[in-house]
Amino acid sequence: MSLARLDLLGGFRLTSREGTRLEVPARKNRALLGVLALAPNHEATRQKLAGLLWGDRGEEQARNSLRQALASIRKDFGDLEADTLVLIGDRVALSPRHISVDVTEFIAASASRDTAGLRQAADLYAGPFLDGLGSTDNVLEDWLRDVRADLLARAIRVFESLAASVSGSERVVAAERLVALDPLREQSHIALVQAHVSMGQTALAIKQYEACKLLLKRELSVEPGDQLQQLRRVLDETSIMQSGDGTPSQSPVIAILPFENMSGDSDQDYFSDGITEDIITELGRFGELHVIARNSSFTFKGRAADTSTVAKQLSADYLVQGSVRRAGNRVRISSQLIDARSDNQIWADRFDRELVDIFDLQDEIARSVATIVVGTIRISSVEKIRRVPITQPYELYLQALVRFVRYDTILEAEPYLVRAIELDPNVASIRAMMAIVLSTRWLLDANPHNRELLEAALAHGRSALKLGPQQAWCHKAVAHPLMFLGQLDEALAHLDQGVSLNPNDIWVRAIRGLCRSYIGQHAEGLSDLDACVARDPLTYDWFWDVRGQILLVLGRYSEAIKSYRNLNSYSFWSYAFLAVCHLREGDVALAADAVRQCLAAKPSVTVSAVLIDPYRDPKILEGLRKDRLALGIPDG
Repeated sequence: MSLARLDLLGGFRLTSREGTRLEVPARKNRALLGVLALAPNHEATRQKLAGLLWGDRGEEQARNSLRQALASIRKDFGDLEADTLVLIGDRVALSPRHISVDVTEFIAASASRDTAGLRQAADLYAGPFLDGLGSTDNVLEDWLRDVRADLLARAIRVFESLAASVSGSERVVAAERLVALDPLREQSHIALVQAHVSMGQTALAIKQYEACKLLLKRELSVEPGDQLQQLRRVLDETSIMQSGDGTPSQSPVIAILPFENMSGDSDQDYFSDGITEDIITELGRFGELHVIARNSSFTFKGRAADTSTVAKQLSADYLVQGSVRRAGNRVRISSQLIDARSDNQIWADRFDRELVDIFDLQDEIARSVATIVVGTIRISSVEKIRRVPITQPYELYLQALVRFVRYDTILEAEPYLVRAIELDPNVASIRAMMAIVLSTRWLLDANPHNRELLEAALAHGRSALKLGPQQAWCHKAVAHPLMFLGQLDEALAHLDQGVSLNPNDIWVRAIRGLCRSYIGQHAEGLSDLDACVARDPLTYDWFWDVRGQILLVLGRYSEAIKSYRNLNSYSFWSYAFLAVCHLREGDVALAADAVRQCLAAKPSVTVSAVLIDPYRDPKILEGLRKDRLALGIPDG
């Protein structure tokens, strides 16, 4: 017989044995279940619970609070077996016959010395114990801190042991999760560098060293230790000597060569070097690219070498070259992207600016070049893949990517992703895209009651996050289904973290804008969307769609209509929002036309099917419902 499930690592999740999610809204009640989960035999006395959870109150008041909490939990447990929560005399317990707990299983598996047990522990550790739950009560907060520290130490041992006992991509994934657990722990970075080296991925190993060095300098004002520095010297030698005959990486490898100082003044080298380093840093935030680290790229500074030679020595698929020319208070920065294998230039641009704040200018140029280069490589890679048999996961991913950006083709991406996951289930970007495709299918299906599809999307998102905890897109993959499951605070936390990991990832920023609007932060949400539209060279349809929706909520209907007019493909809900904009602008004829297009796109559509945006302000939903009914969209 299957059991109910209590998951406490990475947050709080309670599900019945049928798989139905149960809510326990009160934070103290969640903490109480956490205490029972970690207690011997899942059992504790009322005195211990009252003292730990309500230690800031008098004894009688604390016991009354405990009684109320237990009554509330029994109500929350309504769909579980009657004796899942056992109350006998002064004893409170969770019955192991009716409920299983992830943290108990993790502690047992973490003590294992065999690979199977370590893998089980790794799968179970989804994040800090009761992540997001805090307390103003010092006793409870101290207890939470100690428990989290103990479980984190266990997790570090698990991933360290796992990285030492497995090989290939599994070793890299284990080491990446090890780094994510404690980014300032130098031994974790060493494990990841060694994992990349074992795969022959010298460029990635160098990139990881540079990331560690920057982090240690910024956070602790220290340099890497002797062991890591020795690794770096070995990597330098390997990178320079490496030929192009090795096994190519699945993801494109890009090298940014030192920008040439054309100012005629060697004292200005710092500026051209700074531009180069900033572009390396910004491109390094995109997990889909392997960026050659600075030290390797800068070995070509001042050297005359053709692109094929550079590509061979750095094992690069793409090269970015450029120049900087300063004259008085003006600067011209030219840049080009070259397909290193064919020596073809596939993008070039120049930036003419006034030198007001030199550091702000460096940031602006670096971010612009990084965003454009990533978009261009996406298109270029897809065009290459179209001409060859589709056999590898990354090739399938690129086929999915080109279909992913439009409403009328996004569902065509799913079979490519299914096949890619069958070939390799441990690629974070593929799992992340599958999460978003599935949650978008939920939107396009117009069946708000099909929560199973959202739960499937969330499962892929959480798998992606385990595989790539430092990739911004993986946080978006978790946040997207979470929004439509109504868990806006958790979704926004992931999106904030995603933007922090990669401020240039406009897809993550756009979804954060929508989530902010759902919560009520409409102006902040619009700011995110405006930044996306300004930066993105491909202007994806759904950016304009989300921007129009936020403008509608802000009452800026004419601007919303202009935003919707930028769409190349419309979803049925785009027409539904556009109709409301026209109605509120007083143009009934155009509103009726938009409704006809909505019904043509989705003949079965009802008001309930398009009223699924989880706005916290009920007045927004009430207004949308009233207007759509008035326009003739059927109720349902």
